[in-house]
Amino acid sequence: MFEQPSRPPKNTIIWRYLSLDKYLDLLVSRTIKFTQVAIAADQLETSLMLKRLEEYGALEGKEHIVSGASVHIDTVKKSHYISCWAGKEHECRSLWFAYLGESRIGVALKTTVGQLLEGIEWGEYDYDFREVVYRNDFSDPEELQINTTLLNAKAPAYSSEAEIRFCVNKSLMCLPQGELSPDNPPVRIDPNTLPPVLSFNLNLEAVVDEIWLSPYCQNWQIDTLTEITDRLAPNLRDKMKRSDLNERI
Repeated sequence: MFEQPSRPPKNTIIWRYLSLDKYLDLLVSRTIKFTQVAIAADQLETSLMLKRLEEYGALEGKEHIVSGASVHIDTVKKSHYISCWAGKEHECRSLWFAYLGESRIGVALKTTVGQLLEGIEWGEYDYDFREVVYRNDFSDPEELQINTTLLNAKAPAYSSEAEIRFCVNKSLMCLPQGELSPDNPPVRIDPNTLPPVLSFNLNLEAVVDEIWLSPYCQNWQIDTLTEITDRLAPNLRDKMKRSDLNERI
């Protein structure tokens, strides 16, 4: 039996680092965006296990497994959507650099797993949330059948992110109108036609505990961010605070 990535306790503190454009979109739209795994920056998303099994020779002479697994992984990439958060007690200097771009202007939202789960309007979607595991030690091809591991395993090079991943998926089967029958079967959806992003309404005030301002903001930029927040989400104004970091770019 393979051990799957675990679900974190709901009181786990999590952070989401947002560049200025994404923060403004959050305030205006009051939605959270889940992005298709297929468009993630890490090109080994969901395919890390297959890549490592091939590298370690565990699939020699098993070309049929490689072919079938590749098709399955491609489908998983296109039908699953993720929102990635950092499961850390404190802000992280390296994540300011990783997510805010060259300008380094933006914010970090601080909340908990439970608050986020309750603050999202999931609608018809089922959701899952897992702690990402950072590993290269794959040796058994049977583990390729476990979607939870495919979706929540990354290379150790990413371990500083301490990622907690929230996930939803689009069904690839559409039920027809009327009673199911051989003449009225379910219709399969082409995963290549699925949208790259799904948006869910978000109760900002209930979700956000604190909004940390980038340590690389100038005073006038902090004043502007504060004023914008006050205008678009006044109940969040008192939740804003400056980063604990104090260093030059």
